[in-house]
Amino acid sequence: MCRSRLAAIALTAVACAGCSEVDAPSAAPAAGGAGGEEAVVTRVVDGDTLIARLGGDDVRVRMLGVDAPESVAEDRPVECFGPQASARAKALLPKGTRVTLATDPSQGRFDRFDRLLAEVSVAGTARTINERLIAEGYAEVFRGDGRGRLQPRLRAAESAAREAGLGIWSACRSRR
Repeated sequence: MCRSRLAAIALTAVACAGCSEVDAPSAAPAAGGAGGEEAVVTRVVDGDTLIARLGGDDVRVRMLGVDAPESVAEDRPVECFGPQASARAKALLPKGTRVTLATDPSQGRFDRFDRLLAEVSVAGTARTINERLIAEGYAEVFRGDGRGRLQPRLRAAESAAREAGLGIWSACRSRR
């Protein structure tokens, strides 16, 4: 079994530890750092992907609901604002940063590239990095099936960033 799947199992086990039929949670932890599993950033890959140390393993994490321009895809060219999005994610999540990773039960735990899908919050902060990147114009909403619990907040953040002409919304003609 791959290490990222083992880490996800550990995440689920910790989240359910001590639950009984009476007090079992009916929904996933709220966005913004409530609930989830503590991890430590080991590296930011690009504007929507990072590597985090979770339960003793390095796990590849894709930020739920975030679609940042490509900056490192081997099979595709660097996209408009890709390097800036990657640099901003690195500034928000420097190596060693303690984060909370919260999954959303309405979404799959892993994407097709075997990355853990998570809301990422710096420990002790209320706003997810997912939302910050979109609100600041470094990424747009990845809508997927549109059911994710962060979707309304992410769409509102994207709308405000687009209206203000932030980041990709002024720099990239294809996104206007």
